Order: sequence, then structure tokens, then C-alpha cells
Amino acid sequence: MKTLLRLTAVLAVVACLAIWASVRSFRVFLEEDLVAVVQCEAAPDGVSYRFLIEVTQQEGPVAGRRERFPMSGDQWSAGGEILKWAPWLTFLGAKSCHKLTRLSSRYETAKEEMSQPRFAYDLNGGSTPLWRWLRRWGARLPFVDAVYGNSVYVPARPGGCWGLYVTHSGYGVRPLRRSAR
Repeated sequence: MKTLLRLTAVLAVVACLAIWASVRSFRVFLEEDLVAVVQCEAAPDGVSYRFLIEVTQQEGPVAGRRERFPMSGDQWSAGGEILKWAPWLTFLGAKSCHKLTRLSSRYETAKEEMSQPRFAYDLNGGSTPLWRWLRRWGARLPFVDAVYGNSVYVPARPGGCWGLYVTHSGYGVRPLRRSAR
């Protein structure tokens, strides 16, 4: 009888640990972290660009830093590097790593993209030798699932404000309400 009771207790503990690990790993897939707040304003008259983008980074050693960038085109785009851990590490709760590296202007059509002026800026020092090495060799490491670049873009609306987020698989963007700034 004692053996059966012990076995039941061990199985209950194992089941609780499995449920805890499953919930924790599921949260990694759903979490998103605010990387930056991006605001757009119209360009003043008489300048060679169409709008200004202000980026306020929200994490890391540059948290709180505001930078302003002149832009052309119809849209703005932000992107960077993503490192996804192997599924077994994600299951244990490891979150993807990222580095926001670029802000650029964008046009809606490829024809305009090829013929109109564009603006592009490195953020956070741009890509680094480590990230270039990871893109080339990282997927061969047993604890890495994938390493890749990822970007998002939205129409430039003067007066608009967006949150730039990083998720398990890459960057995302959504409008912020004025009170959320």
C-alpha cells in the first residue's frame, strides 16, 4: 500500500511539473516586449523629405533615448536580427534574442522604390560581426533553431504613434492610443 501511495505522489509531482513547464513555455510563445515607441510627424515646408520619424527605444542600455529621422516615401520600416532558440530551450522558457538595427523609408510600389529617394539609418550600431556570424553559422548550433533578419512596415501617418514589439518569431507593430504613450 505504501508503495502505491509513493508512486501516486511521484506521479502527481511529475504531472504538476509538466503542467507548470507547459504553461511557462506557452507564455513564451504569447509574450511580446515593447522595443520602441515610434511617432510620425509631417515634414516642414521646403525640405527634401516627406515626414519625420521619432524613435524612443524602450529597452537595454539605450532605453529612453529619442532619435529623429527624416524620411521619404509612403511608409516607414523597422527591423533587425532575430535568434530563435531550439524548441527544447523554448519549452524551458528561453525567449528569442533580438537586436533592432535599422529604420528606413519605404514606398508602396517596387517601381517607386527603384526610382525615388530612400532613407535608411542604422540603429544601435547596426548589425555586428557577432550577428553576421550567427546568421551564417547559428542554425548549425544544437541550441539554435534559426537566425534571421526581420522587419515590419506601416503607412506613415503624421500624428500617428505605434508600438514596435518583439515576439517569439520576430517584430510586430501596432498603433498606440495617445494615452499609452
